[in-house]
Amino acid sequence: MTRPTTHRLRVRGWLQALAPLHVGGAGGDPNGALSVAVDGLGRPDVPGTSLAGALRTLLHPVSGPEGGPRGERANSLWGYAEPGSQEGTVSRFVVHDGLLATTTDLNDDAQAAVPLPTARLERRHSVGIDRHTGTAAPGILHSRTVVPQGTFLRLELGLGSTAAQLADDRAVVRGLLALLREGRLRIGAARTRGLGRLALVEDHTDVHEQDLSTPNGLFQALTAPGGGTPWPRTDWAKEKVPADGLLRVHVDWSPAAPVMVRSGTDGFTVDAVPLATAAAPDRIALALPGSALKGALRSHAERIERTARALDSPTAEPGASVPDRAAAFRQQLDQLPAIRLLFGTAPDTGPGGIGALTVDDCTTEQAIPAADWQRVYDPPDEDGSTAHLTALRPYGLERADHVAVDRWTGGSADGRLYSVLEPHGLTWRPLTLTVDLDRLALRDADHQAAAQALFLFLLRDLEAGRISLGYATNRGLGDITVHRITLTLPTEPDPVELADFLTGPRAKDLTHAWRAYLDGTL
Repeated sequence: MTRPTTHRLRVRGWLQALAPLHVGGAGGDPNGALSVAVDGLGRPDVPGTSLAGALRTLLHPVSGPEGGPRGERANSLWGYAEPGSQEGTVSRFVVHDGLLATTTDLNDDAQAAVPLPTARLERRHSVGIDRHTGTAAPGILHSRTVVPQGTFLRLELGLGSTAAQLADDRAVVRGLLALLREGRLRIGAARTRGLGRLALVEDHTDVHEQDLSTPNGLFQALTAPGGGTPWPRTDWAKEKVPADGLLRVHVDWSPAAPVMVRSGTDGFTVDAVPLATAAAPDRIALALPGSALKGALRSHAERIERTARALDSPTAEPGASVPDRAAAFRQQLDQLPAIRLLFGTAPDTGPGGIGALTVDDCTTEQAIPAADWQRVYDPPDEDGSTAHLTALRPYGLERADHVAVDRWTGGSADGRLYSVLEPHGLTWRPLTLTVDLDRLALRDADHQAAAQALFLFLLRDLEAGRISLGYATNRGLGDITVHRITLTLPTEPDPVELADFLTGPRAKDLTHAWRAYLDGTL
């Protein structure tokens, strides 16, 4: 079914990745890292289908009015198809594929002039930790290729309209641009684990309006720069963003011991290397990925609830097969309702769905020149020494050698020597966490207050230094000192200190809800 179109609103500009991004593509090694989507020329891009779906959800959130992404208003703009019938309409939005680029420069065809080289793609590894053994859960290891933060994504979309719809459609476009400007778009995989956040680059974005109902309008659409009458930036750049249902948490902290997440790639002369991510085309920063941070918080949250309930985690029988042990791990994830609400579960373990808690990547303030960082992967000097690593000392990185001691001889155990490139004296950016309170209420209204109470327990323990982050937390690494935690509620613009919130009336209500949850009266 087609739709009449007498006017068209056209947006052309750029989005910038505020965090690494993964939109999966087909092909690649089934035993290797999950690959990113590429176009017909092998250039990394974001398909228009993926971008359109994310934009639709951004404009019509599940917790919003009119039925969310599947509501009548969303269907009228983005189209729909009724399963098992001929009912449906085409979308009035046209969203083009978004080519990924390293700059906002355009060529003569108004396309990205400097596409992102595949050599700049990064790799992230994830593993599940068995709650019973404390080791890697069998069958729960995967890696994915990600687009580095700072990359630009070409944005081109159009909205077909009529004279009767034009006023409303202008408001839709202004609202969409405002949401993009505030960095509220998340797209792709692992959105609640630090990936996929994008923001509009205002200075390189233009909106044009085309009148297709007259010969002069058609001629202008075909010949005028930009393809129509431009909107003054003042008409949309100051559009107010609607309030959301997010609880935002800001954690100022510093390391009390070396803090790092181990990279999946070892160095040439050092075994354990901190995970790094691009901070600029020629500089890198150390990173604590959102997946690792969220995993540490989830493990501690489970420890809190299992302690309160005196409930052990499920485990497979000794000698069980790998599939049985993997199934037992998934049962661990599905056992506690408040945990499921906050952190999410896979669909095959029960009432699946993404969690309400989002944890962003955390990176160091200091950026290291890529040429100096490459020394980690250089071979030793001609005399066999590792003096070339001294170039990293000004950035607070030191090689530390470790060895296991044989309990019988008291000497070094054979084959148990390893080295770690430990970060000392680096300054880390604050941790940022958000909880979607609307999603909590929609998924499980009965347990939403208990999940909020559990989240406050997490913040309290984080502030008290009871949660370690990153690699080798049982071997002297990962201890942190929290200086300040502030909460910004969706109904209150001013942030509040955690200590003040914990002594307020709202915390008392959540405490009662937590007790009722544990007693089984909820």
